[in-house]
Amino acid sequence: CVLLTLHDDAPQLPQGAFNLVILALTELLSLGGLLGNGVVLWLLSCNVYRNPFSIYLLDVACADLIFLGCHMVAVVPDLLPHQLTFPGFVQTSLATLRFFCYIVGLSLLAAISIEQCLATLFPAWYLCRRPRHLTTCVCALAWALCLLLDLLLSGACTEFFGEPSGHLCRTLWLVVAALLGALCCAMCLASLLLLLRVERGPQRPQPRGFPALVLLAVLLFLFCGLPFGIYWLSRNLHWHIPHYFYHFSFLMAAVHSSTKPAAYFCLGSTQGRRLREPLRLVLQRALGDEAELGAGREASQRGLVDMTA
Repeated sequence: CVLLTLHDDAPQLPQGAFNLVILALTELLSLGGLLGNGVVLWLLSCNVYRNPFSIYLLDVACADLIFLGCHMVAVVPDLLPHQLTFPGFVQTSLATLRFFCYIVGLSLLAAISIEQCLATLFPAWYLCRRPRHLTTCVCALAWALCLLLDLLLSGACTEFFGEPSGHLCRTLWLVVAALLGALCCAMCLASLLLLLRVERGPQRPQPRGFPALVLLAVLLFLFCGLPFGIYWLSRNLHWHIPHYFYHFSFLMAAVHSSTKPAAYFCLGSTQGRRLREPLRLVLQRALGDEAELGAGREASQRGLVDMTA
């Protein structure tokens, strides 16, 4: 029985100019993504402005920030193949942390798309019946369950917690494959319903604000983030993939995590006034649709309190 591990050493690829260009682009994109997600994290954490979806974005930015930091470090030995090599413990730790942040980001993106779909399909429930701390509970549950899954994989597939088990490791990776497929299906179905509802509503309005942001984030994951998950599963379940897919999936993962802040600010900026508005205002405008819902809910609650008094 061949032992499956979380260790994601690169296949032995010819270090040509093309591979070096891909890896250099990965490093540059990761650096830009670190700065962008850091700005989003700072704006959302320091701002008094709060709505359920800003909490989601705060957690997504945190997961992407950690992922890109580990991503940059993990790519360095491939850029310097004969000059620098990390110990096995460091490589395995980076792989474990990257997988943890990747699956957390996917879980939060699925939760965002599902809640946005519910808010669009059932606005009355969202305004009046939605549990107040639902978003915080969902985010905490996503981090806790992903951490538990990551610890189980580390215990079964590595030597962190003792002797690894090949059979249990393969079973857990099959569970991960099923989880990845379920989250992708739920995210795509919710986004499709959201798109149909927005396009076929009474006045057929164009997607704007946060609904457009959700749809764009789902498309980014499907085209840029999913290859990294496919590579991870193929390495640990011994699926056959082309050799070049390794560097390609790393580049696409950097694109996925780095372009989200740019999408936030592009959708929130006003045409003709870009680069002249405060970033805080631009980010709030990207969440504008949900800000109106949150304001309506607060107004309804205040009115009910006044009537009761």
